Amino acid sequence: MNNQPKRRKLEPAAPFYPVLSPEFTEPTPLIYVYVDIIKDVKSISKVLVELNSVLPIPELGHLKRARGREILICRWSADLQPEGVHAVLKYKQFDISQLEGNIKKMLVAATVPKTKRQYQVVQKLWPCNFHSDKYIEQLCDNVLFTAHEINDHIKYMNVALDIAKFYKSRVGTIVVNPSIKSIIAVGFDKRFINPCQHAVMVAIDNVALTQNGGAWQNVKEAIKIRDHLNVNGLTLVLLQFLQEKYDDTNFGAKKLVEKPEIQTPSDDPYLCTGYEVYTTQEPCIMCSMALIHSRASRVFFGAKNNNGGLGSLCQIHTVKNLNHHYEVFGGLLEHECTKLLSVSLT
Repeated sequence: MNNQPKRRKLEPAAPFYPVLSPEFTEPTPLIYVYVDIIKDVKSISKVLVELNSVLPIPELGHLKRARGREILICRWSADLQPEGVHAVLKYKQFDISQLEGNIKKMLVAATVPKTKRQYQVVQKLWPCNFHSDKYIEQLCDNVLFTAHEINDHIKYMNVALDIAKFYKSRVGTIVVNPSIKSIIAVGFDKRFINPCQHAVMVAIDNVALTQNGGAWQNVKEAIKIRDHLNVNGLTLVLLQFLQEKYDDTNFGAKKLVEKPEIQTPSDDPYLCTGYEVYTTQEPCIMCSMALIHSRASRVFFGAKNNNGGLGSLCQIHTVKNLNHHYEVFGGLLEHECTKLLSVSLT
């Protein structure tokens, strides 16, 4: 009988990359502190209690106050020279005879590290608290998805490419409900009609069509139902083309629950809440903000955009003060999507 512990199956690295906030990708910021040495190692607990009482450092609560006989006294300041540290402690009525008086200036982590990689670096400088988040680690290591999920992402981007080619557009976009694995709506570049009608904006508006909304539909069509799903987010000609090519794929949104029928808040959809968006080119700032307002959950793009709002020009999805955030993954079928941009529209 094999009693060896089971090894965790490693997920494959995805053929795209996460576009993460700098707090996960850049080194943890550092600051200088003053450190002294305790004379008697047996008195460390007593000294720590006294020091935390007279000179607390709440902004550095993520750091251990001691390392061996070394003890963290306070933050460094240009106005506070090493020889003045003990004067501050005496003023605070701390018994400085417990310290050797060998004040040193040291670098430590200014904030809590967000990833294991960051933690391994700052831990060597000075001990700090850290609680690993498995989901964040998988995201940073780009092993969040299973092989089956990766194949689905590739398929959906291929659909977005086919939509762009179908309409002779440089950009194609689809919106997917991952809970039922169904393509809800599509979009392609229609800026020749309206400068605001980028592919992503058109796709979002087409999602609204499945929810009795939509701003750019001139004539309100009757609700089109296929296989019990609302397919108002796609034209019937395109739907027929896609169903023939992707016969293993669902198309359409779940039936809209009318307000008297709503039993839980999740029954009442709001645009792209819980939906994933696949677009052949990185969305511009306008489209990136529209995806925030429409509550998308994830965005996958292929080719970069010099005016892109999800990594190239800025990272709108990581702005902390916004009331919604979504995950972003770039480089999915990047070669094919970049090639599409060079195709003439004439």
